[in-house]
Amino acid sequence: MGEMNGRNASVTLLIGGMIVLSLAGCSTKKDEIAASAAPTVSPSSSAVTTPAANKEPVTLKWYSTSGNANLPATKTLLEDYKKVSGNTVELETVAGDGDVIYKKIDIDLSTSGNVDVIPLQNPIIHAKYANSGFLLPLNDLYKQAGVDYEKKYGKYLTKFNDKVYMLPTGAGTWAVFYNKKIFDDAKVAYPKGEWTWDQYVETAKKLTDPSKGIYGSNFPDYDNTFYLLAAQRGISGYKADGTSNYDDPAFKESLQWLGDLGNLLKIQPSWLETKSKKIPYDVFMNGKYAMQFTGTWFAFAPIDLKTYPRDWKVGITQPPVDPSGKNMIGITSGNGINKFSKHPKEAADFVNWLADNQYKYGGSGTPARVDLTKDDTDKIFNEMAAKFPAADSITSEDLKDVFLTPNLGLKPEKITGSIAAEYGKIILQEGESYLVGQKPLDDAIKAIKSRADEAIDKAKTLKN
Repeated sequence: MGEMNGRNASVTLLIGGMIVLSLAGCSTKKDEIAASAAPTVSPSSSAVTTPAANKEPVTLKWYSTSGNANLPATKTLLEDYKKVSGNTVELETVAGDGDVIYKKIDIDLSTSGNVDVIPLQNPIIHAKYANSGFLLPLNDLYKQAGVDYEKKYGKYLTKFNDKVYMLPTGAGTWAVFYNKKIFDDAKVAYPKGEWTWDQYVETAKKLTDPSKGIYGSNFPDYDNTFYLLAAQRGISGYKADGTSNYDDPAFKESLQWLGDLGNLLKIQPSWLETKSKKIPYDVFMNGKYAMQFTGTWFAFAPIDLKTYPRDWKVGITQPPVDPSGKNMIGITSGNGINKFSKHPKEAADFVNWLADNQYKYGGSGTPARVDLTKDDTDKIFNEMAAKFPAADSITSEDLKDVFLTPNLGLKPEKITGSIAAEYGKIILQEGESYLVGQKPLDDAIKAIKSRADEAIDKAKTLKN
């Protein structure tokens, strides 16, 4: 989704149709622009069912970037939580924005630290801290308190070895944005609802017009597009013994399929053209691309007519699925608890309250919840639809279809695990060698498998 290897690895929480960071997380200039389109649901002061805390109020600490610490919404959120719980939450502010916050958290956690609540802004960070033993397992705390997180979060709940370390505050998925003018000129019906990649490709073929410089499709240059089909099928990047699973045929099929879109079918720029011409991530807005497959965070672009003036209309629909796995891909982000917190029950109360309420403050957009009422979702998506130009005719129902996708499951958009960041780099380097014609497909896949296994062994040695 917001895809972590994109233009900003820290852009990870959905807000108003785009990915931005939570109030205690990271932010960038693009995030600040996107935040202006956030929903403005009024804060709730109603109590929620959370772990029983001590009668005496306590003070908790929560990591925050300096940018988010200065937002008025942050102050309001903390004031409202104090009214509900009686507990005070102080921000442990880290100067700067982006991933710098995690450099500070890494150092703190290596010596236990004294900050209770940790923002987990993407699956790689979540997996890193969970697998390193830095986070407190939450299963028993919430079971004792009667918090049914399975019912509340459903497909948005991430577990590691059946342990829950985070309650999600927001979810980011993928979508297809499309240029209605190109569809109209080609007399092709707009895509809507569930469709397959075969249908996507056939549609792109009809829309591609080299004489006008129009491509039917465009994909971002992210490593996770190299294994998109495998991801939608829920195939892990690791075998049961912890070694790389990149020799599974689905990974080879996925890479070949991606290459064919540009090299063989020519419905989108080839990988070589994308890199050599430095085609930007927002090229869809130049009006020469019929469809753009990308994270829903990209909705900030069609909303921003000042930066992207246009005389054509934008549409949005849910991503195509692989028939072998009817799943969208995406991420969830939220908060976890320092394993060495001196106030675990109170911290769990705050984490649960954030998961229930943070989206109301414009800090995490669409909540990662499956139990919201129709009134809740109608309000969220009516406000979101109102942010788009009226000419686009994007309705709240269109957005529900894209963001909630009740007909689809959710699979992680990234391979995480023990070598999450390095795995992505290896896939990008070796996969690119195939896409630009430097290596045969089989050699590239073998190289990914071999290098990943070496990295896994190294990580295991360092851990021991």
